[in-house]
Amino acid sequence: MKWWDKIVAHFNRGYEEEDLELEWEASTIEDWDWDSLMKDRSLLKMQDEIERKKFVRGCAEQIKNASQKLDEVADEYNMVTAYLKDIEEIEALPQGEKEAILDSAKKVQIIEGARKEYKAKKNRLTDGQFYHMQRYEEVMPKPYEDIKKAEEYRDLIKSDLGKLEGEKHAYYYRKSELRHEMANAKGMITICSMAMVVCILMLLVLQYGFEMETKLGYILTVGAGAAIITFLYVRFLDCKSQLERTEKGINKIILLKNTVNIRYVNNTNLLDYLYMKYKVNSGKELLKMWERYQQEKQERSRDEQNKEELDYHKRQLTSILRRYQLHDPDIWIHQTEALLDKKEMVEIRHNLVDRRQKLRVQIDYNKRLVSEAQKEVNQVISDYPSYRDEILQLVEQIKRER
Repeated sequence: MKWWDKIVAHFNRGYEEEDLELEWEASTIEDWDWDSLMKDRSLLKMQDEIERKKFVRGCAEQIKNASQKLDEVADEYNMVTAYLKDIEEIEALPQGEKEAILDSAKKVQIIEGARKEYKAKKNRLTDGQFYHMQRYEEVMPKPYEDIKKAEEYRDLIKSDLGKLEGEKHAYYYRKSELRHEMANAKGMITICSMAMVVCILMLLVLQYGFEMETKLGYILTVGAGAAIITFLYVRFLDCKSQLERTEKGINKIILLKNTVNIRYVNNTNLLDYLYMKYKVNSGKELLKMWERYQQEKQERSRDEQNKEELDYHKRQLTSILRRYQLHDPDIWIHQTEALLDKKEMVEIRHNLVDRRQKLRVQIDYNKRLVSEAQKEVNQVISDYPSYRDEILQLVEQIKRER
């Protein structure tokens, strides 16, 4: 598509001026077939007011946009040229004068390296953590001691609770054993009583049925039964007494455990508050943060000193460079490596040269746009002198438009 077709399509579709400018800038000089422009223009009906105004407007806007672009690129071109002249000026300095520049640049680079190393350091406290610990600087390490004391008391309470729980289980086990023994004693008494009854019945049968002498049998049966039942009953009473003491012990342990539990809850609430207040999860964490704070306080103090020294040496470097009437002496405080390393300076020079070449291409290109568009307007005026005032008025109007 020829450039004129692009302009016509632009106005037919109602594109913004910026869109057309981007199309022009994206093209190369070879894309513009200036030799065929006259042929393309000859196809237009210049007597038609709409087509004539579209053509003239397109040329006028081309002149306006290219001129604006020339101003922008020229400023950049002059700036790049000034930077190149600054490099030449610095490299042309006598060795004695260079030494002062290199000395200041070296100091700036060393201090900047130290600050970068500090900024890149891992496991640093955040500003929030640092200023939080700073609030308690005057009372530390008492908060740590308070938390440590509360944690030790918590561990002691937990140990007591564990012991009480163990004792309670032991009492419950003993209670179960005693109840089992009492049940056994009752059963044995019942069995012995029944056995005595059976033995007495048998003796009665032997005495009256077989007329045997059973007096000794009665004595032995009653004596043995009485002795066994007495022993079992005493055992039963002893177990009952122990059971009562065991139940009292259980009640005592339960009451004591409730008291200890209350202490545990109070201690836990205290620790939760202290953890929340100092934004930690344990006393060890608070101590570790305090140690990190003390270390970082020193590092931040050193960094602040480095910052002041860096500002001083930057000002000194800029002051030295201003003596040589450089275009932008301030930029070299950010490029000290180039002052100290010739290879780095060569890289910067090459980059600036490349930039200037590309800017030169843009300048030549936009100059040609202005020149060719102006020729076309003049040619239209020459071919159609009756529209001269109208065309010039339209061109001036477009120039005044923003």
